[in-house]
Amino acid sequence: MIPNRKNNYSLMNKFFFLLLILLAFSIPVGALKNESFFLENYTGLDFMKGYYKIEVIEISKPVDVSSFVKVNLITGGLTKQYYIRQNEDPSINIEPFNKINLNLSFITQTVAKISVEYPDNWELPVKYNIEIPAVAEKIPNIVVTKSVDKTTLNKGDVVEFKMIVENTGNGTAHNLTLEERLPSGFTGAPGSKFPPAIQDELKAGERLELLFALKAVESGSYNIESTTVKYDSKTAISNSVSLTVLEEKKEKSLLFTNVTLDKYNLFTGESAKATVKITNNGNVSAESIIIEGKTPKGMEVIEGDLRQLYKKIEPGESEEYFVTLNAVDAGNYSIKLKTSYSDDPTGYSSSFDPITVTEKEKNYLYILIPAIIIIAGIVLFIMKRHKEYRF
Repeated sequence: MIPNRKNNYSLMNKFFFLLLILLAFSIPVGALKNESFFLENYTGLDFMKGYYKIEVIEISKPVDVSSFVKVNLITGGLTKQYYIRQNEDPSINIEPFNKINLNLSFITQTVAKISVEYPDNWELPVKYNIEIPAVAEKIPNIVVTKSVDKTTLNKGDVVEFKMIVENTGNGTAHNLTLEERLPSGFTGAPGSKFPPAIQDELKAGERLELLFALKAVESGSYNIESTTVKYDSKTAISNSVSLTVLEEKKEKSLLFTNVTLDKYNLFTGESAKATVKITNNGNVSAESIIIEGKTPKGMEVIEGDLRQLYKKIEPGESEEYFVTLNAVDAGNYSIKLKTSYSDDPTGYSSSFDPITVTEKEKNYLYILIPAIIIIAGIVLFIMKRHKEYRF
């Protein structure tokens, strides 16, 4: 009897279906496989076409058990740096990076043997090279700026120069030298070194402030040339500076006398305090100074003296004295002072602002009240006596 082919085909399908079920149950859930890979610095493993990546970015020196391999773990658009060390727990417990486990077998100067435990249903990873980040070249860049404390001066004056030397690059400048020529019409100022010294190196971001001074010996207009700073194989040039030197001023003292009062409106019998200040606005000392003044009628000096003598007042310095004036009579008064000295023997006048003195009203109440009381007493006495006579 010939077997039924249709029944045989059905029996075979059932057999294969049963075999697939048995195979499915024979594979443990979450099965893993372990592979070892020799990886150099800046190499990586690509699992499942970019689904999960392991990139080696640093291999430490193989000195002792503390040696490590630093890797980037990449999955799901996220990246985490992870350190692999020998004899440490290979488990990665941070989601979503815990799909694998890593272990370090050994390490050399350039290669690390890394064991990777990953899901059994993943394909064998593809090894690839990582593009090494470009290291920016360290290039120094020196910038020099020159300035002066004044652009117009007199013959014989000193002008101060300031130079800012700054490294605006990202590398250290070496073998710095400075070239500065002494301009015509000038000489070095006492106590100032010319040209100024400059240090040999200047790191990135650092700046120097160099100072020197020159004395003007000839009048005229000058263009101070640029300063040159050489470093490595480069040259930096500063700006130039224009100066005007005038003819030398004559040395002379110049006194100014200022007079102020603490009050300018007084009643008779009141007093005011005057302050007299003498300032030398010249460029040499003033000597043999005499201040003289006359008190007008209607006022009197009760403290101090309007007349003063000074032996010397230096340039830019001042002398000061005080006088107290008392108002005697009502009126308007102006007190004048005359200042004479070595450079102005004739002298010049200075005056107080006008002082107004008003007569103080007298108080008669202290006389009037007793008089009223006396008169009232007399009237009462007369009225009493009058009554007595009537009776």
